[in-house]
Amino acid sequence: MQVGSASRPRVHREVVAELARRIVSGEIAPGDGFPNTIQLSVDLGVSRSALREALKVLSAKGMLEVRPRTGTRVRPRDSWNLMDPELLSWCRPELDPELLRSLLECRLLIEPGAAALAAARANAAQLAGIEAAFDRMNKAADLNARIEADLEFHVAVLKASGNLFLAQWAGTVSSILLATFRISAEMTTSESDAFTAHRDVMESIRLRNASRADRAMRHLLSIAAKDLHIKAAQARSNR
Repeated sequence: MQVGSASRPRVHREVVAELARRIVSGEIAPGDGFPNTIQLSVDLGVSRSALREALKVLSAKGMLEVRPRTGTRVRPRDSWNLMDPELLSWCRPELDPELLRSLLECRLLIEPGAAALAAARANAAQLAGIEAAFDRMNKAADLNARIEADLEFHVAVLKASGNLFLAQWAGTVSSILLATFRISAEMTTSESDAFTAHRDVMESIRLRNASRADRAMRHLLSIAAKDLHIKAAQARSNR
């Protein structure tokens, strides 16, 4: 198709996202060769140059290996740059047990400790940020607003830890956290429990009780983990 200069960036993003979706979903599995570029460009309705640029992007993210003689192949997932925000945005944790387990383990290792640090270090402005996010969760008019406020709450806690690496980690994984928060928010059976758990985290930090903040965050994450495992089981059974 003919692509105007103004639409080229949009087309480029769409091609990258579509190829990434095929890889992440397993439609093109690790070790598999990519389809012939001529046929693939026809299937996608884009030029071969646009396709080559998209392949370069995915190669830079560790998803593809391009060799002159053997062609383009999908690399094993442990070679992917899973800390790349864009790559994470393409993932669907409810359909990927290993990714879901890894994310939950990572959160359990990081967020309780961050909450404990926040209880010890948060300044007045950071405490106000945590409380404001909690208040937005409480007053959210719809699901999307509640999910956004939930993310703001967890990011605010991580930033209040006073640790530069934890603050940046929040930005890196925000896309996949949003996906998991959406799953949890849709599980209405635990909504009241999750709200109470968020409040306990906030109060523990406000009271400067580090050990209580650690326990409260662990409890909050256990609620999220339960919801995610239920949703994941449902999603896999419907495939």
